[in-house]
Amino acid sequence: MAVTRTILPRKGLIQSQHGLTGYEADQDANWLLLDSNIAFTTDLLFGDLGVNGVVKGFTLSVNANSLAPGITTGVLYAQGFRYAPAATAAIPPAPASATSYLFYNSSSGFYWQASSVAANSGDALVGQAVTSVGAVTSVVQGTKIFGQVPVAPSGTGNFTVQHFLGRAPVGVVIQLTSNVAIWFQTPAYDATNLYLSASAGGMAQALLW
Repeated sequence: MAVTRTILPRKGLIQSQHGLTGYEADQDANWLLLDSNIAFTTDLLFGDLGVNGVVKGFTLSVNANSLAPGITTGVLYAQGFRYAPAATAAIPPAPASATSYLFYNSSSGFYWQASSVAANSGDALVGQAVTSVGAVTSVVQGTKIFGQVPVAPSGTGNFTVQHFLGRAPVGVVIQLTSNVAIWFQTPAYDATNLYLSASAGGMAQALLW
């Protein structure tokens, strides 16, 4: 006789049938307790800390024949869930004659947004597309989790850098690559930009996550 197995919803633990007659309440309760409370390292980073976005891949490309840009496979996290399709993902057409931002939601899939701020908490920013009436003319990739953004102040004073992360960073580190001092304004960053000040023109990289 085949043994019935139940896959529990949170972590995918397999709860097997006990014997041939059914389940025992105390053992079932223990399995449910484990499934509810067991934690992986990814739970802290992508769940509790709210770090969402593309890990690798999901690279956008222009399309002269359609308003849907090309896209590769990849790995991303949204709402704490990992999404890594085996085949190329299907994405909806972008709005015509506009600059739009492509996001992914773990429940509803890919969608376009007029700004670089997600419609829902935990959505992952994939990238930006600029369209004409019927084609995708240029794309910008979203910043990867633990990605880098170039920082190039033109001179002394305050300046702003769009970080393309799709959410407020958890943290940012400025890595100087020229003889210049760069520091944060108050506030230091939000869901769209880094707000910085420089002692002079120069070059740097912002490492953010």
